[in-house]
Amino acid sequence: MRGSELAEAMAVAVDHLVSAREGASALDRAIEATVGKIGRFGGKDATSYLEAYKSEMQMRDIPEDRRLAGFPRVVTPHIHTEMVEIQAGCRDWAEFAEEVLEKYNYDDSSRLSRKDFMDWVNSPDKG
Repeated sequence: MRGSELAEAMAVAVDHLVSAREGASALDRAIEATVGKIGRFGGKDATSYLEAYKSEMQMRDIPEDRRLAGFPRVVTPHIHTEMVEIQAGCRDWAEFAEEVLEKYNYDDSSRLSRKDFMDWVNSPDKG
């Protein structure tokens, strides 16, 4: 390899390292913002949390694979291992979100929506 080729190869390598570092710090900032705004995910209100997390990541142009990789960093310690296991078995964000919602749906299902309440109010049999 000649000197100019070596210099060019080194410049490309440095550019890749800088891009990776910038991407990592963008993810770090997005995670800090998420935790600062909505706290850590502890298993409750999974739908709301996933939507807020995804929105924060999209605002900061975090790619889907990095969004998926970063999620275990925003969970509480008692479910961290579960999140890592779920994440390891998923190919993309949509699959991951579906798995999280399936696992923690009981916490969301206990919430009564306005529509459900109005349906109950208007039903003839309230028993």
